[in-house]
Amino acid sequence: PPGGTVTVAAFGERAVAAAVAHADRMLLDIVSPEQVRMLRARMLAAAEKAGRTPPRLAAWLPAAVDPEPESLTQVLRSVVGYLAVPGYSDMFVDAGFAEVVELAAKGADPDTLLRALPPEAAGTVALVGDTDTVRARIAAYAEAGLDEIALVPATAGDPAGERTLTALRPR
Repeated sequence: PPGGTVTVAAFGERAVAAAVAHADRMLLDIVSPEQVRMLRARMLAAAEKAGRTPPRLAAWLPAAVDPEPESLTQVLRSVVGYLAVPGYSDMFVDAGFAEVVELAAKGADPDTLLRALPPEAAGTVALVGDTDTVRARIAAYAEAGLDEIALVPATAGDPAGERTLTALRPR
């Protein structure tokens, strides 16, 4: 809207440079704290090179507090599409999920990838666990350089994400 802020989703070097040049906020999608650290450094370097103030850094992260099995499945399903994407695939390999990344690279269908993806993979790029675990994970993202988190609450097994949103509301 006129007079509103501009948010640019970015991951690659050219997209980060575009975000620095044109945005008030740079948005990351489904990233680990380590990726936040790396992308923040890339953003700061691009801002210095451009002589601009860096934008705020935000991330869109799936979330499920005390997840039901179907909530966890929903979070994992959101991860499946990233397994073969350059940069994201490296993150999952580094996190110990090379076999599933290899399946994705060979063109396995989403249901096969979902069955092959262990539940702990959700913790790589999402906020999953009990309230204290998720709050600690949020703190890790902030420490890595994230200014804002856009929660994407799992709604399967948690209608409207109420359990997750209630547990994570500001104190």
